[in-house]
Amino acid sequence: MQLLARLAVVLTVLFAPGIALAAAPVYTAVVDAGSGGTRLYFYKVNPGPYPGVELLFEEKIDSWTGEGFKPDDGIDNYACYTGKDPAAKAFYATRNVNPNIMTPLWSAMKEQLQQMTPAVNPSSVKVKVYATAGMRTALETCGAKPVKKLYDTIRAGMTSAGLTNAANEVRTIHGAREEGLWSFISANDSYTNAFDRPGHPKPREAPVGILEVGGSSVQVAHPVSPASADPKAIKIKINNRKLAVRAVSYLHLGQTDARKALRDYKNNNNQRIAYKCWANGFDKAFDKGDVGHANLTRNGAFNPADPDCRNFMRGYLRQYMGRPIDLSQTNVKFVGVGGFKFTLDAFGLVVGPYAGANNLTTTVNTRCSEDASTWPDINTDANVQYSCPHGAYISALMTDARFGIFRQRPASFDRALMSTDVNGETLSWIQGYLLLNYSR
Repeated sequence: MQLLARLAVVLTVLFAPGIALAAAPVYTAVVDAGSGGTRLYFYKVNPGPYPGVELLFEEKIDSWTGEGFKPDDGIDNYACYTGKDPAAKAFYATRNVNPNIMTPLWSAMKEQLQQMTPAVNPSSVKVKVYATAGMRTALETCGAKPVKKLYDTIRAGMTSAGLTNAANEVRTIHGAREEGLWSFISANDSYTNAFDRPGHPKPREAPVGILEVGGSSVQVAHPVSPASADPKAIKIKINNRKLAVRAVSYLHLGQTDARKALRDYKNNNNQRIAYKCWANGFDKAFDKGDVGHANLTRNGAFNPADPDCRNFMRGYLRQYMGRPIDLSQTNVKFVGVGGFKFTLDAFGLVVGPYAGANNLTTTVNTRCSEDASTWPDINTDANVQYSCPHGAYISALMTDARFGIFRQRPASFDRALMSTDVNGETLSWIQGYLLLNYSR
């Protein structure tokens, strides 16, 4: 009787009003299936007002063992290869996404699960294969049937690998409501401490908007106040901090897609003009190229007075932006994330506050007009070679008189977030997804 009485007391305390039981940790794997590659991240998450998120390991596919063709270039190629390289088209038509990309990821994760103490059963792991702009493009270009077939193939491979959790997902995430929103959450969690993260080194600050430039898409997201001011705003709550966020996404406006289109573009005289967007004097013999797209036909000849490069950028924005975004009434500061940072880094513009978007145009015009010999590693490093076409594109994306995102308020763009701005953290939409999904 005494034992039963003590048990009753314990149960009364545990389930008394106002007493919350700690949520059990959740093991989840998120696969970022991007347009340029596939990477798996494995987390231990403790749900709560501010979820505890611990990255346990990550895995990517560096190369296809035994295939001898190329590194992982995204699962979208297996839905339908849209490039112009016949060899690549034939390759993807006869290969299965599972042995080439997904199965090695599952094998690496299961090996890690067995090494944990205690070992974790694969069936208990919530696996989310979330595809971004590459698969949005595949749906647009190839239709729903090959996309569904690809996702069914991946699901079957997961089941064969013992990944059978009922919460598993394989799908394309929405550009604005998910990728843009989650990127906004991640940037503000790290940079402004918008959600009162326990132990954050600085107090909560006003949230900022973001401009995320990826390889195949662009996301713009910013806070709206009051929430009723925008009926399309998304309301979120993390750690009892409520925000309303407006997010938009533009497919194909990523800098990789723009660069590839630039390579194939011909002006009204049927001439390729891509070389006019590369650093002045760059030797075309060293062009690293883009598989399935034209290499440079002449040495780089960047010249701000020549309109061809600028006209391509404006035409590209016109083609894929449609109605330009209106931020004229948005009184918040914006920061750049994603591939944006790496382009600005090439021009030395990420140190300290960034005084207005117009400065980028001036810097790109000056730096890219200088002889290519002044660019370290330009003959061997593809990313350095891409600096001028990317810089010209991003400056147009930001300040073009008709389509530029900050054309009305160029000074509202503050900086591209550096590692030092976010305490050395790596910004990813995945962090935003986890915080929003597991906040209680």
